[in-house]
Order: sequence, then structure tokens, then C-alpha cells
Amino acid sequence: MKSLGARFRTVAIALVVYLAVCVGAQAARVGMETKSLRGLVGVCVVVESLAPDLVRDGLSTSSLQKTIAAHLTAAGVGMLTEDELSQPGAAIFYISISSVKNDAGLYACNIHAEVIQAAALTRDPKILTPATTWTSSTVGIVGAANVKQLNQTVADMADEFIKDFLSVNSKQQLKPKIA
Repeated sequence: MKSLGARFRTVAIALVVYLAVCVGAQAARVGMETKSLRGLVGVCVVVESLAPDLVRDGLSTSSLQKTIAAHLTAAGVGMLTEDELSQPGAAIFYISISSVKNDAGLYACNIHAEVIQAAALTRDPKILTPATTWTSSTVGIVGAANVKQLNQTVADMADEFIKDFLSVNSKQQLKPKIA
């Protein structure tokens, strides 16, 4: 049976390979993903539940949500509630963090961000289905004492989304959310 250290090395190697693939995919992000952001009225931020050990070491879904919301709001991206997702131009900004912790207190993490929008099928445009239209991922290793630094990694991913969002939506188009 493999020791935890051997499993951690295997996971770390797999994450490095995954990163290499993701870097290629990120470089290949051409206009299609970015163009899909044109006309968005805003996003609802959803952070997937975190592994219990990440929470014990100080990371929280609420801190991640606040970090993302602060960056999006500062850039003029509308913030939506779950109830507002049915309106045209609404989307979900979704974050998930997968992690494995070794005995030395190091986490191997995969952080994934995506934008999910309603999309129509070309064979029948009346049928709408959720579709991921924008993605970003990163992998890394962080110590248990520093898991709060993952907030900055998530902020960087939100900034990447903002850059793409603003490239197809002018500041004049952005309207403040009306309560």
C-alpha cells in the first residue's frame, strides 16, 4: 500500500501535468470564450463547499465570495442573487477548490473558475441548458498556515475574468444593479 507521501507525490505530479495541459488550453482561449461574455448583465458568485481540512486551517467560502465580489463590483460587473439568474444576460461565476493535504501540512490544490450561462441548442433554440462558457484553472502547493493566500489566487482568477469581460463590454454598457 502506498504511503501518504507517495500518494501526495503522485497527486503533485498529476497536478503539474494538469497545469501543463491547462496552460495550453488557456493560451488557446480565443475569441469564443471571451465573446460569450458580451452582454452579460451580471453574475451570481457561487463557491463550492471546501474540504473540511481547508476550513480548519482558516479558509472559508464566505471569504472567497467576499474577495470575488469586491473585485467584480470594483470593475463594474453586476452582482446578482440566485433569484435574478432567470433574467436574460445572467450568469454564475463558479469557483471550486480541490485539495489533498499531506502529513507535513502541505496542500496540493486545483482551483477552477468558470462562468455558467443558459445556452440554446442549435437543433432547437427553445431548449435552454446550462453551459460553461468561460474557464480558468490553476494548480499549486500551499502550506496549511498559508491557506488564506488562496483568496489572492481566486482574486487573480476573478481579475482574469474581469479583463475578458471588459474586453467585450464597454464601461458605458455596464449599468449599476437597481434594487
